[in-house]
Amino acid sequence: MKTKLQLSKNVTMNKPDEKRQGMKVLTVVTGHDAKGRAVFVRDQKVDGTPIPGLGELAFLWNANEPATYPNAGNNPAAPGIFPPVGGIRFIIGTYLPGVIAPEPTPEMHLGRRHPRNDGFHRTDTTDFGVLLSGNMALELDDGAEVVLSPGDVLIENGTWHRWRVLGDVPATLATFIIGAQRR
Repeated sequence: MKTKLQLSKNVTMNKPDEKRQGMKVLTVVTGHDAKGRAVFVRDQKVDGTPIPGLGELAFLWNANEPATYPNAGNNPAAPGIFPPVGGIRFIIGTYLPGVIAPEPTPEMHLGRRHPRNDGFHRTDTTDFGVLLSGNMALELDDGAEVVLSPGDVLIENGTWHRWRVLGDVPATLATFIIGAQRR
């Protein structure tokens, strides 16, 4: 039996006549009301952000510190792709065919090992990814490579790596990123 979504006050529903342009990810968020009861606080589409050399990312949840409960369910909307130690990011990305080589950010270590932007990087994060569509290869800096298909999971532990989308269609990857400490 399908139940109807009951929304809390101030939640905007998607408009059925809305035209899809670029990535839009339906995001439903729960939280707590003033009496501590569970409520739906958000049901909306999150737009993707185009990233040159990569594709498009939808930033679904960005926090720089652990959550405390009960809370209102508001997205902390912390800046940046890569979180600090203890922070999290939940991102869905649609990546273009070929080697993924975005412009480096301060959190991406390129180093002397890979001085040119050929896509190799490492971050101080643990990344949990689930490939939703398309095919991707993950290559490590020693040349070892694994090919991922839809439904496959990868846990990337701060190693030197680069991504490549195989074939001529984009790939979509859901990634949960946790900030880690490098020794």
